Amino acid sequence: MPKQLFLLVISTILCHFAWNQTASSSPYSTAGIGEEGGLQIAQFGAMGGISSIGFDSTLINTYNPSTYSLLSPGQPLFSVGVSTKLSTYSNSIGSFNGRTTGISDISMAIPFGKRFGIGLGLKPFTRKGYNLSQRSYVYDDSTTYSYKGYGSTSLLFVGVSYAIIRNDRSILSVGVNLGYLFGAVTNERSSIFDANKPSGGVDQTSFRMKSLYYSFGASYQRTLGYEKNNQLYLSAVYTPQLQINTHLDYGLYYADDVTDENTYYDTIMSITNNKGKIAFPSKQTFGAGYSFGPKSSKVGDGMKYQLGLFAEVDLMQWKSYSENFTSHESSTFSNTFVSKLGIQFIPSTDFTKKAKGIKYFSKIKYRIGGQYGLLPNTINDRQLKTASVTAGFGFPFLTHKTNSSLNISFQYGSNGTGNAADLKERFYSISLGIIIAPSSYEKWFKKYKLD
Repeated sequence: MPKQLFLLVISTILCHFAWNQTASSSPYSTAGIGEEGGLQIAQFGAMGGISSIGFDSTLINTYNPSTYSLLSPGQPLFSVGVSTKLSTYSNSIGSFNGRTTGISDISMAIPFGKRFGIGLGLKPFTRKGYNLSQRSYVYDDSTTYSYKGYGSTSLLFVGVSYAIIRNDRSILSVGVNLGYLFGAVTNERSSIFDANKPSGGVDQTSFRMKSLYYSFGASYQRTLGYEKNNQLYLSAVYTPQLQINTHLDYGLYYADDVTDENTYYDTIMSITNNKGKIAFPSKQTFGAGYSFGPKSSKVGDGMKYQLGLFAEVDLMQWKSYSENFTSHESSTFSNTFVSKLGIQFIPSTDFTKKAKGIKYFSKIKYRIGGQYGLLPNTINDRQLKTASVTAGFGFPFLTHKTNSSLNISFQYGSNGTGNAADLKERFYSISLGIIIAPSSYEKWFKKYKLD
């Protein structure tokens, strides 16, 4: 399968490039251990970020582990994605730009028989990245205060799913993801008297984290109509609250050069390996969808389209977040919800048909969507709101009847409180995802009836 190998090489190069880019460039990542979640995954980001519904057997959905058993039998899938987000931050004082580039996911899923499936992968969990400065004037001198944050946490996981019910009309599947969470983030604050620059004081706090992770999922699909041309989808995902084992390191230094850690020679205060726990909030996701197409008796040899409508809501109990260490003040957040809507349209679902008029563009998956909700951060006691619109495409590779595809998504939106004096973010992002699958004649774990 030379084409699949070529895609694998290209995706590996893209991952190497993205892995060395900025994890985040958002002032909203200052509190806690950073912004939750990774960047948009192309195949789901185009539909408003809907990620719990197993609406397509040619896509890997690692967020809901129950979907692994819903993949096409004998068709393992490998997925890799990268994403770039460009932001403009502004308030009544001024504006500045930021960029975030990184890996959105690396994953693989393998269905076994008709009822089992496994998945594994690596993806971002939280990310922190900002670099801000402020100048204060006192008499004939001035002081520059700088605030910098960096680092991220990642999730390495494996999951398994089982279809409790599987017949011609219904599929009920459950699954669990088990993983290992690891990483480190740092907040750094420095102050410089301009007359003495670059020397000054530095205040540095770092969290080094590791923890077990687990989440549970369920999916239900029901085929409707005499000709089985309609589908109903229901899904739910629950991630319990995590107690993350953490070491806190704190230092207060005087430095000859605040930008060079090698010059932090005068230690005013130092605390290392302060053991504690970070309580990370639980999350619940509920999704529903409905897809339909024309009856075969009405289309004949023409194109048989499919239109899918999907909705989802995410809930997180951020008020339960806490950093439990001696002599340390915890960050505080507000509970959140994010509602999502998505639409997918496929002009022709029969990839094997060569009827007149059915061209490649009729087999592309066209996706649009949007989301609206509340973020955990507050500014001047006002909670941040998020709103965005999305669009994208899924381009299938039709050679040798493979399930491989190239997915692209675009997102444009804003985050803010609605008050002109508060910091507001306008952003747009571009995500690219590649799914690699063997050709139909290379099906794995295929049980032959004749030898």
